Amino acid sequence: MNREARDRAAAAIASARIDDASPFAASEALAKAYVGAENADDALARLRFWEKRVPGTRIGDDRYRWEISHKRCKGGAHVPPRAEWKTLRPEERDAELAEIRISLPLAVADGCEYLAKLTARGGEVGARASALLAEAEPLFRRDLAAHVQAQNPWSDTFALRSVTLRPLALERLRPLALAIAVSYAATVNATGAVLGMRYPLHDRPMTSATAHLASGLLALGHDLPLLGKLLSTVRDAQHDNGGFGDDMPDATAEKFGREDLLTTVAAADVLGTLDPSFDLERALAWCESKQRKDGFFVAYGPEIAWLTGEIVRLADAAARPFAERFRFPQVPSANLDRKTGLPFFAFFDDLTHLFAELSGLAGARVPIAFLDLAGFGKFNNAHGQDVGDAVLALLARELSSVAFARAIRDGGDEFIVVGAPERTHLARDLDVFRASWPARFRSAFGANVPTVAPRILVTEVGGRELRGARERLGRSMGTVKDRSQSPPPEGVLDEI
Repeated sequence: MNREARDRAAAAIASARIDDASPFAASEALAKAYVGAENADDALARLRFWEKRVPGTRIGDDRYRWEISHKRCKGGAHVPPRAEWKTLRPEERDAELAEIRISLPLAVADGCEYLAKLTARGGEVGARASALLAEAEPLFRRDLAAHVQAQNPWSDTFALRSVTLRPLALERLRPLALAIAVSYAATVNATGAVLGMRYPLHDRPMTSATAHLASGLLALGHDLPLLGKLLSTVRDAQHDNGGFGDDMPDATAEKFGREDLLTTVAAADVLGTLDPSFDLERALAWCESKQRKDGFFVAYGPEIAWLTGEIVRLADAAARPFAERFRFPQVPSANLDRKTGLPFFAFFDDLTHLFAELSGLAGARVPIAFLDLAGFGKFNNAHGQDVGDAVLALLARELSSVAFARAIRDGGDEFIVVGAPERTHLARDLDVFRASWPARFRSAFGANVPTVAPRILVTEVGGRELRGARERLGRSMGTVKDRSQSPPPEGVLDEI
């Protein structure tokens, strides 16, 4: 996508007039905030508007302070007239139900994210948002739980993707997102695809749902070996023109099109952040061919500003080097080492499976470092376990600050740092960390406590060789220890 098309889309979002009663009100507010067009006054006015609306029963269509469809509200000046809205999916018959399948998941995911963001601001906006979030959160959970039943692959996995792309919403709704992911992971066939359940997609591979599930597993850090298979399936489903779509019968494809914006955005998003061999610009060029003259993108109708915001975000990602847009799988807080806040070795083990499974990652150059602390056992004996744990925690924080890399606790005082694929200069950046370590140590523990020095080994391998690289670095550390029994306070660093 060229810069002009991206900027026209951003300008369209900035000028959009939001109907605060719309199910997409929070989605559009988040999109406007992304392009720098949302301010505190807008948010406060929106919260006051929602406060004046009285919700109905917990199972009624008016259960939120905003609508869940456009049945009783306007779409906003930028939204196409209702008569122009398209049927979203070939298996859908009811137009109103078709709308809810996209509007309700976004009303939940983006409503939760938006209110949580406003709550974090504090002050009057934060207090009002907090009260509305407390009221809505049980309903968010109830509506998301309906997707755990795995009855509609597209809408269920779309809800999963919507929630897992919003970090604050995921923090609150993680158990239900995980339940959806687990439900659909169990349905994936041998080729690594989610299959349709209803005519005309019954038992046909659904690129859309497969991409949604892959995005969800990535954000949840769950079932990484399966994630690799899903990504391979999605990548192979790209059409010659750069777009993506579900595997439909010919007659259906002629009516609905073989590619669609929602599937292309979902597939390009997850591949563009995990597969360095994927040409994100090619998929964006197909999207650009669907851009309206006013700058917006529309797949169905009322989702127009949300979808345009998604494509602007993708265009921004495409402009960055792959290492900067790569997303490491997330690790739930319950699975982090309590002493250091880092993932355990099991995460590294899962990561090696992902890197070996996806060919784009398997062939990518990946920097990896192995390090320990010289004389840490003696330090523990001299200063006590609590001080030793505090040293490990400080080291973990410093390693976590290294950009475009993930620090992992290997065990004891040994750590691994995996750089993002195609990342350069990991050794240089760890050398900067090493040089600043004595001052950080003294600041935390005082000048009278002898600095425990890091010993670091760094190498670079193909993604498929990540596990073997850790083994080689671990063995080579023995030689470093023999050579550096008493290293200087800043430690030592070698490249092999």
